[in-house]
Amino acid sequence: MKKILITGGTGFVGKQLIPFLVEKGYSIHVLTRKPSANSLKNICFFQWDIERQYIDKKAFEGVEILINLTGANIGEKRWTEQRKKEIIDSRIKSIDLLYQYISENKFNINIFISSSAVGFYGAVTTDKTFVETSESGNDFLASVSQKWEDATLKFNDLGIRTVILRKGVILGKEGGMVKKLSPLAKLGINVSLGSGKQYLPWIDIRDLLRLYEFILSNAQLNGIYNAVATDQITMNNFSKALLKSFGNKSFLPNAPAFVIRLLFGEMAVMLLEGSKVSNEKLKNTGFYFEFDTLEKSLCL
Repeated sequence: MKKILITGGTGFVGKQLIPFLVEKGYSIHVLTRKPSANSLKNICFFQWDIERQYIDKKAFEGVEILINLTGANIGEKRWTEQRKKEIIDSRIKSIDLLYQYISENKFNINIFISSSAVGFYGAVTTDKTFVETSESGNDFLASVSQKWEDATLKFNDLGIRTVILRKGVILGKEGGMVKKLSPLAKLGINVSLGSGKQYLPWIDIRDLLRLYEFILSNAQLNGIYNAVATDQITMNNFSKALLKSFGNKSFLPNAPAFVIRLLFGEMAVMLLEGSKVSNEKLKNTGFYFEFDTLEKSLCL
């Protein structure tokens, strides 16, 4: 039974990825600030403290695979200067600490799967379709993603197979965007923002879980991949589909862009802008999406 060490396991993705991998036969070690006294079957919890630069070394015992899901929620609060620092530090400091422990103690890690975001390409709305070799944007989201990836790519120097997933918006009923907006859609309220013409690169949580297992099972995967579905949807498309999933239509206008900017400040760009992102590189590896259209994802 191969052991996987997971960081950030208490978030939307982690809460579903851990039981998914256990069911597939993996044993899981979870790094958390407040480890549970009671470990579950094939799941053990270990303490780490990024600020104190501490990790319980027992967490690495027998571990061959590292999956990093750590990072403060980008959309949780307004982007004050302090919040921006928290967003960056939560990603970079955690990866740097893992790198330090693995390199100094020569832990036998063979695979490192880390996260990034399609925000790498910048918060822009264009007709261009971004691929993995496209240049990064020049805004805060792009800067965060670039620093995130640079910190991760150092693991290649340790001879570790390193994979970075540039994730789109993760859709699933248990969390994220769908869970937040469903109460409004149930009431027949239009949840589209601004022009609604901005693209929304996305991936169904069930396909994302399958993608992690696919990476673990296929040694040829290495480097950076856009983790997004093929279906290129706009914010208007998403709103109509979410409303339809509850048997509703809405004749209300989109929330005006100026209102979103007043409410969210600089963070509004994340909601009001978006371009198409290609998944061809990932599909060329042999991975297929079971929930490749918005209709399948929302069970329409």
